[in-house]
Amino acid sequence: MTVPGSRQIGSKFSRHAEAHWAHLSRLNNMLIILNISMFFLTDLVVKQGYYFTYYSLICLAVAAAGPLMPIGLLDRLWYYIIFLLSEAGGIYFLVASIIYWVKTNSG
Repeated sequence: MTVPGSRQIGSKFSRHAEAHWAHLSRLNNMLIILNISMFFLTDLVVKQGYYFTYYSLICLAVAAAGPLMPIGLLDRLWYYIIFLLSEAGGIYFLVASIIYWVKTNSG
């Protein structure tokens, strides 16, 4: 059973896959720099047992590794969605880290 229009979405993605991967890569690089500059260079999250910052970096590293794999799947929508979900996980952990940082340093 296929979803109506799924072939059309897949073909549109494959025609513009380079642009989608480029945008994901730029967003990923920006989030990695933001994560490192906010939490590691300024030592704002230094408590033992707090790992969301590391989880965020791991998710972002997985998303960065997507286009580096030497397989011919870069024009497949499902392959892109896997790394897009990893990017979303990295954003989730980054936002959770920011909320934790604001709550613990507020007073």
